[in-house]
Amino acid sequence: MEPSIITREKMLLVGLVETGQKIGDIDICGLWNSFEKYMFEIENSSTELGYELHQDIPGGKNGAPRHCCLVAVEVSEIGAVPDECFVKVVPAGRYAVFTHQFKDGTYGQAFKKAYDWLEDSDLSLAHQFDIQVFDENFKGAGDPDSRMEIYIPVR
Repeated sequence: MEPSIITREKMLLVGLVETGQKIGDIDICGLWNSFEKYMFEIENSSTELGYELHQDIPGGKNGAPRHCCLVAVEVSEIGAVPDECFVKVVPAGRYAVFTHQFKDGTYGQAFKKAYDWLEDSDLSLAHQFDIQVFDENFKGAGDPDSRMEIYIPVR
């Protein structure tokens, strides 16, 4: 799984957030289902792509990090945002973009391959998050023809 390296302008993502001690504590499918009722209320949004941003936040209970998941759409500018939603400014920069086809494995396998590639490359992680990008090619994790992209910020 060889990535393409792209440069992106900053992105404004608006969506719902859930946290847990680890990723497995978060009902991501349920989070997307909850977000569906707010998606079309967000001003200046593009609903052609769905974004899932994952980030470990240090300093939780007993100093243990918490995993944060934002499911979101991109907006061209911040307008009306439902009270339940949050805004995340994703910095401009370079990203290693991996295309994952589910016939090649699970989410976990895709991320392992991506981060193994990063470790073996001359690049390093620029920010402590990664982003999954879903378009019309995503038909569900159980569909082997399904595709998604993984963006990892690099320097």
